[in-house]
Amino acid sequence: MISKHDKPSFGTLNVIPLTSIKEDKTYFNDTVNLGSELYDLLYSKLKKHISKSSLYTPLNTSFYQNNLVSENSKMILKLQHEINKMKKGSIALLNQITTISKQRIFNPKSSNDLLSGIHISNSSLNLIDTKLIELFTK
Repeated sequence: MISKHDKPSFGTLNVIPLTSIKEDKTYFNDTVNLGSELYDLLYSKLKKHISKSSLYTPLNTSFYQNNLVSENSKMILKLQHEINKMKKGSIALLNQITTISKQRIFNPKSSNDLLSGIHISNSSLNLIDTKLIELFTK
């Protein structure tokens, strides 16, 4: 999200899409390489999430609890798969800035979600700012 003064009452957000770096793809001058920063943040948070969820998994659970544990395990596996794609790094696609409805955001919805509280560093934000100015104002 790049909306500096977002308010909950606003129905939209300005966003810069991110993607993982692919070996066989050439990236142009309208991107910013974020390195492994997002991978490191997400991997660290996923490890905490896994250890936290395993603490609350009782050995003798009811059918309903087993289904919750199973769904949590599926989510963790899916997140691990997605995060592993980021090992080679991530880039910001500045030429694809867009405005989206907040209703399109599925995750994070709560402070317990894996993506909640994930912020890239000020140095990465400064790189993005500099590149935006270069691409769109000069």
